[in-house]
Amino acid sequence: MFEERRAMALSNADKEKDSPLNEGDLELATWLGQVKGELEVLSFFFRQPVAPITLEDQSKLAGIRDLVQISQQVEAKERGEPHSPIVVENAEALRRAAAAKFNVEDVSSTTPTDAPSGPAEMASGPVLQERKQTSQTVQPVEVEPVASVAEVIEVSGQGPNSHPETTSAALSNTTSLTVQADLPTAQLATHGVSRTEKIPLDEHGMPISLDKLDRRRVHRAPSDVPNLSVVAHQYIQSRIDENGKHEDRDITTAQMRIQVFLDLIGDHPADRYSGVDLQAFVNLMAHWPSKPKHRPDNENSFEILKRSKATNLTPVADKTLREGYVAVVKAALRSGMTKWAYPDPFAGVSLRYSKGHRRSKPTAPLSSMQLNRIFEEGVKSGYIDNTLLPLLGHLTGRRIGLLTYLKGSDIREKFENVWIAETDGIVEVDGVWKRVPYKTGDSLNYFVLHDFLREIGFIDWAKRRGDQFLFPDLMRLTDPAGRASSYMQRLFEKAGIEKGRREVFHSLRSGMIDDMRSKKIDDRARKMQVGHALGDDEHSNYGSRVITEDHAFAIAFAPLSERVDYTVFKDLDFDRLALNRRKKGHRQPVVEKTETVRKRLAKKKS
Repeated sequence: MFEERRAMALSNADKEKDSPLNEGDLELATWLGQVKGELEVLSFFFRQPVAPITLEDQSKLAGIRDLVQISQQVEAKERGEPHSPIVVENAEALRRAAAAKFNVEDVSSTTPTDAPSGPAEMASGPVLQERKQTSQTVQPVEVEPVASVAEVIEVSGQGPNSHPETTSAALSNTTSLTVQADLPTAQLATHGVSRTEKIPLDEHGMPISLDKLDRRRVHRAPSDVPNLSVVAHQYIQSRIDENGKHEDRDITTAQMRIQVFLDLIGDHPADRYSGVDLQAFVNLMAHWPSKPKHRPDNENSFEILKRSKATNLTPVADKTLREGYVAVVKAALRSGMTKWAYPDPFAGVSLRYSKGHRRSKPTAPLSSMQLNRIFEEGVKSGYIDNTLLPLLGHLTGRRIGLLTYLKGSDIREKFENVWIAETDGIVEVDGVWKRVPYKTGDSLNYFVLHDFLREIGFIDWAKRRGDQFLFPDLMRLTDPAGRASSYMQRLFEKAGIEKGRREVFHSLRSGMIDDMRSKKIDDRARKMQVGHALGDDEHSNYGSRVITEDHAFAIAFAPLSERVDYTVFKDLDFDRLALNRRKKGHRQPVVEKTETVRKRLAKKKS
């Protein structure tokens, strides 16, 4: 019946060729399709053989039934409707008796004795408030034997004033929240719930969702697997080793984000986490401030969350939370799976994110007018990186991290009159080998340099530098790529490009891709030029995995836009620009003496 009705809705568009599909019919068809799918799922479960109900299950169902009936009587009194005075007056004791039947605790009727200071101080926000109520370690409640609620109601002479719909909904909500307590032992480890963990109840006698508990103090089964802090330390150390024993900004950021997870969720054996922990983390991070200045070192994570909620600070962006915080926690935890032989605790987990996080906006293209201002301000600054990085990003489409680490020896003539740049991925900086910040292995393939770079003398100058870096002022810094990105942001702002409109250095990369597409350059060549992966299908992986001569020639000699003024790059003294240094307290570049450069080169050769 549903399928026939859905087909009728979709066929309305065929009655008149010029009439588009009615929006109401489309919504109805979509809804009917969803209902049909849900009915099919229910039908599958209904067809399964019914397992016999054990005495333990009967006791639990009786406890759930009693809790529902107690809530109905209390709510009836609050609404001024007929109710059972005996049940209402003894609701607290009856809830305890009902809770004892399926081994849970009514937290609202107990007084915490050792609540942790972190969550207990937080009294604002729905999620944080619930954490305050459930922050103590849950203990079972011992109660006196009490008659069942059904018996009390029957003796009182007043039947429960309830409707079948209300009873059904309450029972459905209760069972859906407590179903994890009835899982077989083999599934308990997967769900992170053991039979000794008690599910607390709220003030209405309903079980509290496990992701609202203080996950630092919930009971977890014993394990001989190291704690997450140990596994995460090994993960961070492996990243440092891969980066040539250098701890860059990305690694430092990863450490900070893992520590936030440990602060909020607790440091437990790595195999005893579950999707509940990850959801609880996401819930709390709904108020995590986006700006580092709002996360002072002298405050713990709970204090930061409390202040952020109270002052309504802007939370981290949706992409930052998903691909930054959550992703690094998953990576750290999963890094120990092959070392300590435990399954992925987060496998198949689907998380719910707050809608308060700012959604990512696509990178916006730069106009020719904006490019002209950026080029002009870059040349005017007197710094070699401000001068050349925007031009290289514009003509090559490569990421700023890889361009920052270019050396003169990386540039060579691959084909006749066609020059390319190629890095090995590992460079030596002040006697220490460091990993070039590239994203994928495809980024290490060579890319073509436009012939305009030869016209302005850049190619000849780069070849003369040999093994020296093209941007020496950046390479003196701890994090060259990170600082280069900051300098480019300042340059863009100085050129009149407003911050926050997604018109950034990465826009140069997007612009190069669009420009090659408009010039009909082969799709495969476009991907290899900017360092993108070719694809996973078999056809894409056939043939040469680097740019061929014909395609390289097309890229190197592609016509430049007539609306962009490239004349500002002509007649530049690149040697003098390379000597300019940034120095604190100086607005203008400080020129490094040539003798200093010669002494450094001589020392390096010796």
